Amino acid sequence: MRFAVIIITYFSAISLFGQNEELLTFEKYIENVKTHHPVMYQSQLLDQMAKSNRKMARGGFDPKIEGDWNHKSFDDKNYYSLLNSAVKIPTWYGVDLKAGYSRNNGQFLNESDFLPSRGLWNAGISVPLGKGLIIDERRAQLKKAEIYESVTVQQRTLMINEILYEASIAYLEWQTATQQLAIADEGLALAQIRLEGTHLSFINGDKPAIDTLESFISVQSRELDYQKASQLLENSKLNVNNYLWLDGEIPLEIEENTIPAPLNIEILSEETNIIAIAQSEWIANHPELLLYDFKIADTQVDQRLAKEEIKPDIRIEYNPLLAVAQDRIFDEFNTNDYKLGASISYPILQRKQRGKIELNTLKIQDTELERSIKSQALTVKLNTYLNNINQTREQYALLDETTDNYQRMLAAENRKLNIGESSIFLVNTRERKYLETRYKLINAGQKLIFNRLTYLLTSARLQEVI
Repeated sequence: MRFAVIIITYFSAISLFGQNEELLTFEKYIENVKTHHPVMYQSQLLDQMAKSNRKMARGGFDPKIEGDWNHKSFDDKNYYSLLNSAVKIPTWYGVDLKAGYSRNNGQFLNESDFLPSRGLWNAGISVPLGKGLIIDERRAQLKKAEIYESVTVQQRTLMINEILYEASIAYLEWQTATQQLAIADEGLALAQIRLEGTHLSFINGDKPAIDTLESFISVQSRELDYQKASQLLENSKLNVNNYLWLDGEIPLEIEENTIPAPLNIEILSEETNIIAIAQSEWIANHPELLLYDFKIADTQVDQRLAKEEIKPDIRIEYNPLLAVAQDRIFDEFNTNDYKLGASISYPILQRKQRGKIELNTLKIQDTELERSIKSQALTVKLNTYLNNINQTREQYALLDETTDNYQRMLAAENRKLNIGESSIFLVNTRERKYLETRYKLINAGQKLIFNRLTYLLTSARLQEVI
């Protein structure tokens, strides 16, 4: 079931454009996105998943309790009863500590299973002298878990920047559509006033009927522009609703009379310039490039483990033995009572591990090349967006000046019409050009802000400045 909540008091809106209009500023809008959007909650889950993964890896060093008991009784005879229990404690350096208790009895025990009647304590140590001395599977998994924690930090940054970018673009389109509708409304109002004046002049015999038709066609054209602008505004408001939530669970909807702040072409200008100046310094620590570094680090752990596997598997175990005394748990310690063992294994050709080493070397080289390609692509993209920002700013300034000129021409044409030296056709033409240039000016302003937002997204710094 979908819950829709109409925003009435949630945003503390300010009425600036009329008694019945409520203003939703970009700052309040984006604050809601940062606080309540589900993606923000998802990004927090990444941190929790990384911590859980690290906890799992640390579990490889958890102490372990072991025990087994075997008993055989047949034909009223106790063949054997074998009890073994132990506690194992793995350590970071590959050394395993062990302590245990054994007790065996029965009529048919193997000679090696004979123990004192009260049982036997043992404590000891198992030390790898070849494979596993520098690194083993447990230590490798923990190192990988630490790398994964660093990966999730960068993934979270990219995720947050992406949702803030999408939300900002939605608000920008809402701003643009609102101002375009205002122009369409103004154009329609001007055309309707002219139609009324022309019709009155026709009735009075001052204007021909063709001027009335000309004015009527202009009204129809402006009505079509108004309908298109209204549709665009409604769609943009619906898109903005995608980013308004409460506690990551309840979608919100802006009410009908809510409007955005006017388009401000200087928004994020200073922040973008500051980041652009230091671009060559921070790009090496870009999250997307760091992800390649972490991928290389992860493969290097596999490489160390593969090289460790080439070593012979040599392990020595030493276990002092203590019997249970009649009046106490431990008998006197005797250095001659012990159990000592050693094991060794070594695959002769080692083709499996050598193949792993070669493959990991190639993977590292491949990732380094991918990183270089990505670094260059990022640099080119960032410079392209900076160039787009500069070019669009110049275009905006030129369009702003052109709009003023068209406005003066329209005013002059209206004066000429009033003294009978112009025509409705020329006035409509001037007015249409004036309105078209205003549309272009708004679109240029939107494009300028869009390029800034895209630059900040590509630099992964958007969340720092909005």
